[in-house]
Amino acid sequence: MKFLIIRLSSLGDIIHTLPVLNALRKSYPNAQIDWLTGEKGIEILSLVKEIDTLHILTPEIIQKLQKENYDYVIDVQGLFKTALVGKLCLGKKLIGFKNTREFAHIFYDEKVDVGNLFKTKTHIVDLNLQVISSLNKVKEIKFLIPEICESSITINSSSKKSALLFPSTTWDSKHWENDYWFELIKEIDGEYDVSILASKSELDKLSYLTTKLSENNIDFNNLIGKTSIKDLFFLIQRSHLVIGLDSAGLHIASAVKNDFGSPNVIGIYGPTSILRNGPYKSIENSLYLSELNCLPCKKKICPLKHHDCMKKLLPGYVVNKVRDVVYSVST
Repeated sequence: MKFLIIRLSSLGDIIHTLPVLNALRKSYPNAQIDWLTGEKGIEILSLVKEIDTLHILTPEIIQKLQKENYDYVIDVQGLFKTALVGKLCLGKKLIGFKNTREFAHIFYDEKVDVGNLFKTKTHIVDLNLQVISSLNKVKEIKFLIPEICESSITINSSSKKSALLFPSTTWDSKHWENDYWFELIKEIDGEYDVSILASKSELDKLSYLTTKLSENNIDFNNLIGKTSIKDLFFLIQRSHLVIGLDSAGLHIASAVKNDFGSPNVIGIYGPTSILRNGPYKSIENSLYLSELNCLPCKKKICPLKHHDCMKKLLPGYVVNKVRDVVYSVST
């Protein structure tokens, strides 16, 4: 049996697709399972040993994939582009979601009806697994996060527990005020050894926060732009608490928690649905203002211009959630 999974981006969505790989590998242990991804997926997927061959989408790759004669090509992304690529791979059967926004389903041989993909209370991990419901024989959900035993990253060692914070995301509407992050860090600094993580491209956006922390003599580890995906796996697997926005870092942390049992994960949510996109199996620890009628708007920029979903989610709410999580674990 030969399978090709198609999921090109983004990092968070790739994380949410890994349980599909696990389910296929458990159901068909001797099968060839390949993955077609984009440039952003290379770093994380190259660490997953359960993938036989990792292919990068280029104009030249289609002809190579046609020669593989796949039994099943599984398009988890559901875009016109990915469905067309899947069709061009000439597998025996192309599977995907029935209700897509870009009419991708016109290419599929098997259309899996999961209802509205975007107005749903079902988590995207479970939606993705429904795509292979006719093939999947196992119920165990694993993200196949490899255990990382070493890293070049060093952080200040102390007797305090480790807390990793992911205060940045690509959507403006998901942004939580830098001053809010400052208040949160100030409150938990006595209990946790805090590290701030983000991509190098976020340095300018977070410079106000890091400067303010330094000026107020609040200890923290500045890891902005210093970590690879492998480093993130290493750090998260050794942390006690992860707090973040709806971002790849948070979803990696929830995947690590699912596979290894820790750390505790707290998500700060606004325009996106915690039911569909929250940290998997840690949704109860996520914060959002459920009373706002505009949620979830799923827009990258607040269409009402007030950004209340994040502005009114005050630091004290997150601090209280940290206390609740720590108390529930300790008891």
